[in-house]
Amino acid sequence: TLFPYTRSSDLSSGINAEYGVAFANNIQEAAIFIKRSEPFPVEVKVQLTSTVFRDEDVSKETMKSDKAAKVLDRTACLNVLALLRQTKWFESRMSVSLIVVLQLLKDLNKRIPAWSPLSTWSLELIVERCARTKGYSSQPPQFSPAEVIRRVFELFASGFLLLNSPGLNDPCEKEPVDVLGYLSAQEREDLTASAQYALRLMVYNQLYKILGVAQPPSLKRPLQAPRSSCPESFKQKGKS
Repeated sequence: TLFPYTRSSDLSSGINAEYGVAFANNIQEAAIFIKRSEPFPVEVKVQLTSTVFRDEDVSKETMKSDKAAKVLDRTACLNVLALLRQTKWFESRMSVSLIVVLQLLKDLNKRIPAWSPLSTWSLELIVERCARTKGYSSQPPQFSPAEVIRRVFELFASGFLLLNSPGLNDPCEKEPVDVLGYLSAQEREDLTASAQYALRLMVYNQLYKILGVAQPPSLKRPLQAPRSSCPESFKQKGKS
């Protein structure tokens, strides 16, 4: 059966007040938030869903009945199912070295405006695809994080987001879905220019600038800096 809408008061009634636990609903996300403030603040988000929501006929029939007011939002529940599929995919495909690269890209996502439009799911797919495009069979490739991050920059710098690109297919969906289809033309150009500049920095042994850290003492005489100036799309947030 479809999950009915559960009131937070029904849950909290069975919890002793001495634990300091509070419940809150978010109908739009089909979620229940469980919060505790002592001895330290903790918040847990529990999302409800069911595979029954995939059946459009069953969902339409239920929404027409008198039970419609007690049924969770179908779109929100389908989003949770998609998140579950993505999590299973991540656990089966990601290695330790790829997770390191993913963390570096998430940092760029926060610091560099050009990379901020990319979602976590799109970053995970890009890292995995870049690591697996260098021929191999059943065994995962053994790439260093530096090589994988370079391949990511090469992918964007090649302009695959521009012109008539096939995009990035979502492996967790039955129908063809472009994970990067939401990017605007300007965002695609900024990403391409930013990746090209980052790739030049790597060539000149200036990876520390991409990572946003101080220059290592070992680089006493770094190679000549790229002649092209830093594009606006690669400048960090809050810096000119």
